[in-house]
Amino acid sequence: MTTDIISPAEIQSELSRIWDSLEGANKTRASLFNLIFFTKKKARAEYIRAISQNVIEKFPSRVIFITEDVESKEDYLNTRVSVLSLQNGSSDIACDFIQIDVAGKQEERVPFVILPHILPDLPVYVIWAEDPANQSPLFAQLQKLATRLIFDSESITSLSQFAQNLIHFDTEMRVDIADLNWARMESWRDLLASTFYSAERLAQLQKSTKIQICYNAQESAIYCHTQIQSIYLQGWLATQLGWQLEKLHSENGKVTFLYKRQGGTVEITLLSEFHETLKPGIILSVDLETEDQNHFSLGRQLETPNHVCMRFSTLEKCDMPLKYIFAKDESGQSLVKEICHRGTSKHYLNLLEQIKDRKEFSFCEY
Repeated sequence: MTTDIISPAEIQSELSRIWDSLEGANKTRASLFNLIFFTKKKARAEYIRAISQNVIEKFPSRVIFITEDVESKEDYLNTRVSVLSLQNGSSDIACDFIQIDVAGKQEERVPFVILPHILPDLPVYVIWAEDPANQSPLFAQLQKLATRLIFDSESITSLSQFAQNLIHFDTEMRVDIADLNWARMESWRDLLASTFYSAERLAQLQKSTKIQICYNAQESAIYCHTQIQSIYLQGWLATQLGWQLEKLHSENGKVTFLYKRQGGTVEITLLSEFHETLKPGIILSVDLETEDQNHFSLGRQLETPNHVCMRFSTLEKCDMPLKYIFAKDESGQSLVKEICHRGTSKHYLNLLEQIKDRKEFSFCEY
């Protein structure tokens, strides 16, 4: 149930009116968190809104959804409220959705509009779906309210600048940070961690000479920075294993990282493939060779992309292929993962430290 445009002063009374009208309808009002979304009015706005819907399917929360129209020649601030229902067996859980559409100088009023409607004693998650490099007075105010700041590096213009900004938020602002692209490749991090769990396997990984990571470079109206997840995956491996970046080369969509490791060097190559039926930017496969000529191959099955075929071989033997199953991808699942986590990932901070001051990452200027 959604209302027409109302004045900000009527938000609470209109929510009360809606809930009064639902009395006896077997609806339970629930809020685990305060979720504040900010996005600009463009193609990704509907995608971010869909994410908010999928998040509250897992975690019923009060949602404050802010959309800024940067192209409007008029100043305005419009508010609407609605109640979103979540089917849960025989009962019906529902939560509040407060929508704020703003343009021009009216943006200055937004913090004063949302502050009375933040539920006390509940965490405040701010999902800033724009580049944090383009800070605004609104961002500064929301940052003060946030228990956790969640970004989407898909919206950035420079990966190294993005890394610098997030490290600043962590060290100077003392606020937990997260990135949806980091969460989107969590399944691959878990898979690699479980594959090289033993001391023997870890020793083999340390002797890597060549690693090849393939990703889906097919762009869409929502995703165009398709390299980021593969950059994150290779960087995570390197930082956790203590490898030092010596050289980076990018040409015709192929990116090669040369790392120095104990006893030798490692060449990590990012290769692009194009699959219209798969999500842009997802990791397709990881192939790894060691100096002892051990080979590890992990690749998605394109027909069932949440299934990964794992093949291991040495000079003497070839193991039977194994299958690893990722949880089926869902829109908004990456944000759900980040809400579940506490604090800021130390692994992610280590990765950002590698990226922030390396001029070689200028190839990631968008």
